Amino acid sequence: MQPEANLAETLCLACGLCCNGVIFADVQLQRGDNAGHLRELGMLKRNATKLPQPCSAHDGCRCAIYSDRPKYCQQFECLLLKNAQEGRTTETEALRVIKDARKKAARVQELLANLGDNDATVALSKRFQSVRRKMESGGGATEQIEIFGLLTVAVHELNVVLSERFYR
Repeated sequence: MQPEANLAETLCLACGLCCNGVIFADVQLQRGDNAGHLRELGMLKRNATKLPQPCSAHDGCRCAIYSDRPKYCQQFECLLLKNAQEGRTTETEALRVIKDARKKAARVQELLANLGDNDATVALSKRFQSVRRKMESGGGATEQIEIFGLLTVAVHELNVVLSERFYR
């Protein structure tokens, strides 16, 4: 079994779901976070107290501001990582779960794009809610309604994996 730091690096660099807008829609800044510096970096709008996700410092699965990241980001460890560190999940199994979750997220993104939502700068949950409101207001041809049905199932399947394997 790998030391905890190496295991965390392996899993986190394979995953990135906490930074790419899949797990979180935003990150609430906490006392001690350098909001001014985050604004200087263009990551935080004026007077904002939440860092929108996907994080603009997220590059692949690396953080471009790792040493300056908000406290919540520094402290967050998903359930999957905790279970791997405590030996309840093997590294191989954790990597399989990550691959599955990323595949499910990619399917959601694909279906959103099929419905005209290609805004990768907005968290998946917010994108889904926007499309849902549009569809519920009567917008959409039969083909779009069918795609929306597939999207709804795909979002549910992703949320099941996230809630069972990633959330505390």
